[in-house]
Amino acid sequence: MKSIEYLTEHLIQKEKIPEEERELYLYGFDITFYTIWSTAALLFTGLLLRQFWAAVIIVSGFYTFQSTGGGYHAKTHLRCFLTMVAGLLVGLSAAFIQDHHILLWSLLGIGSLLLFLVPLVLHPNKAYLETERKRLTIKSIVVTLSLLVSVVVLNIFWNSMLYAFSAVFFLAGISRIAGKIAYNFRSS
Repeated sequence: MKSIEYLTEHLIQKEKIPEEERELYLYGFDITFYTIWSTAALLFTGLLLRQFWAAVIIVSGFYTFQSTGGGYHAKTHLRCFLTMVAGLLVGLSAAFIQDHHILLWSLLGIGSLLLFLVPLVLHPNKAYLETERKRLTIKSIVVTLSLLVSVVVLNIFWNSMLYAFSAVFFLAGISRIAGKIAYNFRSS
């Protein structure tokens, strides 16, 4: 955190950002640096496990689903990272069933169903987006449908990564359900 504070202070001193926007920049730099660091660590994990491309599919797919439709969000960066590592390891372990296409297509179908049943989960901190709920829901459904069609078409020609695609849909669906349960529980 010291480096983020130093960077923000440096930019304020150089008059690149106004003093009154200090907290906004601290938050933005914190999220940016955390995302870069955690993404690199997740991809490095995939590389170490000799499943780099599967890790790319799982991480980028999960980020896409989270950013368009939301889902569970951990309370701290550490918890978020540990949750993502656990999810990545579960997703990569689907390689052990990569020859069981019926099971993989079933996981993809269940994950897709969950994503369509719960197309949008707004974190309580994003209550200001409530007026945009309909538009965001449609966007999430379109993204999910587009990715699903892409996966089906892609797997006609290249099915060696079906396990990674199935894992990301399934894990994203679980994240949506977990987020919905967590945020409904908090608001009760």
